[in-house]
Formats: sequence, structure tokens, C-alpha cells
Amino acid sequence: MVASTIPSLTIGPYRVHFLAGGRFRLDGGAMFGVVPKVLWNRAAPADERNRIRMRMTCLLLEGNGQKILVDAGSGAKEDAKFRDIYAIEGPEGLTQDLAALGVKPEDVTAVALTHLHFDHCGGGTTRDAAGVVRPTFPNAHYFVRRQEWEDAHHANERNRASYFSDNYDPLHDAGQLILHDTDLEILPGVWMKCLPGHTLGHQGCFFDIPGERALYTVDLVPTAAHLPLAYIMGYDLYPMTTLETKRAILRQATSEGWLLLFEHDPDLHAVRVSGTEQKVRFEKVA
Repeated sequence: MVASTIPSLTIGPYRVHFLAGGRFRLDGGAMFGVVPKVLWNRAAPADERNRIRMRMTCLLLEGNGQKILVDAGSGAKEDAKFRDIYAIEGPEGLTQDLAALGVKPEDVTAVALTHLHFDHCGGGTTRDAAGVVRPTFPNAHYFVRRQEWEDAHHANERNRASYFSDNYDPLHDAGQLILHDTDLEILPGVWMKCLPGHTLGHQGCFFDIPGERALYTVDLVPTAAHLPLAYIMGYDLYPMTTLETKRAILRQATSEGWLLLFEHDPDLHAVRVSGTEQKVRFEKVA
């Protein structure tokens, strides 16, 4: 394997690499919901357009003869206006990081998508020189929760700005899409676990490995600044469901000392948590 500086951890029998799906910015008020700016701005300072720094960190799981990607960043299909709105930088980083690990797109055996918002699935498809959008990973099955697939195809005024059909319909057209109705074990002991609230079909990646439990929290806890229970995004379609999901997860995570892996934190990839769900303490791991 090619030597690289890609951040990584070992969790049980698996090597977990943190891949750069790009950097972007979203409105700080939307990211913290009802929490006043005077509070959230301390942890996540806003720019002149009230946007906070965020990453799109994807996971590559290696083990059991598999190379499985969890989420795919925004991709590079959108135009300059779109990139400016969200201050997107480095969307090509996903395939570049894979290359740094010696992994070609055709080597990826599966892609598990947590949900179908553009910043999580856009890199799963690529526009070729002829303008045709195709799956980025030609030999991979793409796993999507059926609830999320249905919701993406029946978007409304509240959520349609996050769903773009070019990010997921080509997966179906290519015969690479697999829809699942329940939690899915993508590797022995590694589950795509429903974490509803952000959307009904929103899920995280849970490493159910005794003594080494870990959760890729995705948009349930997008950054370390969102660990307090009340810090819930205005983007969440069902914020009270988010609250109860978050409460249950953090209660178990703090009592058992889980690792939490972040998708959107601009500085931290992983922390180990302790304390209680009401007052979470954490230490940097990666």
C-alpha cells in the first residue's frame, strides 16, 4: 500500500480511514437551531455571511476482504454559483485520498449512504466528459435506506434544496442500488443504524464491537459543538425526534465510553466520550 498521511483508526478488526470529501460552510443559525448565536458562536465562529466552517469527512472501512465507503461528500458536479453559496472547497479530495491509500474507484466494494442530502452522497456519482452522470465506483453496490429513497423522491418545500436526483438516480439506472428497510450489517459487527430526526431515514454507522464500540454520528451530532442535547440543527425535519434519539445514544455512549466519529467537525475526526448525556465530556482521539 502507498504510504499516506490520511488519518485513520483501528476499531476491532477494521482499519477506518477518514477521507476528505471537501470543506464547506453553512449558516450558523441554521446549524444550531434555537440556540442563540451568542452561545454557539463561541464554539463555531461565523464568517461575514454568518456561515460556520465544516468538513465532509467520509469513512473507508477496510477488513474482511472488503473496502467499504460510508458517505461520499458533495462531489464536483455542481456549478460555481452553488460552490460559492456553500463555500465548497476540495470536493475532489475523496478520490484523491483514496488514491493516496492505493485504492482505485473500481476497488471499492460497497458504498453505504447515511442519507441522500447533497453533502453526503454527491460524490457517489460523477459527470463524465460527455455530460453523462455515472456511479463513481463502478463495481460497488450502493446501500440506501428505503425510507430515505422514498422521501428524496417526494421532497417538499422544506427539504428539496438538499436533494438532487443526479446524486442518486444514476445508481438505480446502473443497477448498483440496493434499498434496505431495516438496520443493515455491512461488515461483521458494523451496522448502518437508523438515527431518525434529521430525516426519518437518516442513519449512522455503528461499530457494535464489545469494548470498542464506536458511532459515526453523521447529522445527529454533526460536530463536537453539537454534543449538548439542545444543540439541534434547524435543518432537522423532526427536531423532537432528534432530541430523543440523541438522548438515548449519548446516554449509552457516555456510560460505555464509546468513540464518536464526526462527519462535519472542522477540526476533530473522533473523540472518546464520558460523563452523562446531560453533560458530555470528551477527549480527542483523531
